[in-house]
Amino acid sequence: MVPSELYLAFIGATLLLCVIPGPVVTYLVAVGIRQGWRDALIGLAGCSTAITIHMVLVVASLDTLLVALGPWTGILQLIGAAYIVWLGISAWRTPITSEGGDTAQTPRLKPAVVYRRGLLVSITNPKTLIFYAAFFPQFIAPDRPALPQLLVLALTFITISALSDGTYAIASGHLAPYLKSPRAQLIRNRITGIVFALTGLTLALTRS
Repeated sequence: MVPSELYLAFIGATLLLCVIPGPVVTYLVAVGIRQGWRDALIGLAGCSTAITIHMVLVVASLDTLLVALGPWTGILQLIGAAYIVWLGISAWRTPITSEGGDTAQTPRLKPAVVYRRGLLVSITNPKTLIFYAAFFPQFIAPDRPALPQLLVLALTFITISALSDGTYAIASGHLAPYLKSPRAQLIRNRITGIVFALTGLTLALTRS
């Protein structure tokens, strides 16, 4: 099992990362505004399916990689921490876009289409797998078997992600104006950048 201090740190970091709006939240909010919270939850099911697939791939690949690296696992963790810092810098510099147009004239999507698009939005982002591969090893105790720890972290991540994204899906009608305005985007980018950078630096210093 994951040591309690690492597990609590993982929960805290995951909560911070999940509540920051990204492509999945943007999609769910758009569906919620256009078709209501029930269809937004159908989109969430598609996104959660994709996250589950990602988790299976990450657990399988990281378990093998961590076993192969053995005492060199710390190097992988430092590389991952540096990547998380770089993500923070990139998020800080993300350009601001204009607010979206009127969605009232957009044709209503069928539930199957909403689900499929949610799946594709989440699963086709190549940065997602790279991020998971950098993020998860930070919370693995090297003196314990990696696979049980990865399974616990993966299940925890899926649960927190579904609860966070589900909250956005249900409340999308109220949250959308705050998520789409240029000022909200700027604040979101700054918060995302700071969270990623501080997370990466903290993990790097902890491992050094």
